[in-house]
Amino acid sequence: MPGRIDSSGDIEIICENIDKIRPHEMARLVFRVWDGCSPPYQLKITSPSGNLIVDRVLRALPTGEPQSPPAVTFSVQAGVYEMKIGQLRGRSVGEATLRVDER
Repeated sequence: MPGRIDSSGDIEIICENIDKIRPHEMARLVFRVWDGCSPPYQLKITSPSGNLIVDRVLRALPTGEPQSPPAVTFSVQAGVYEMKIGQLRGRSVGEATLRVDER
């Protein structure tokens, strides 16, 4: 099993290439909103070593649909990545854990 993602909250975090992800490749993240919350959003991703590797404000969420912004990408190594996204002016949040296995 190359990778696994566990997501919870009002904003679902999805790794588009979870079945093919391996160390030294790019993870592609898209999002699904359940309650129709509005932008902007703050995205933070922490590496397995505990370093903050992504700290970005998104004006629109990439959904993977035509005409949506491109997926959020970052290079991965083996280990566990912690992700959190939330509205800047609201209460909706989402959290996820991405596990990348060595193979």
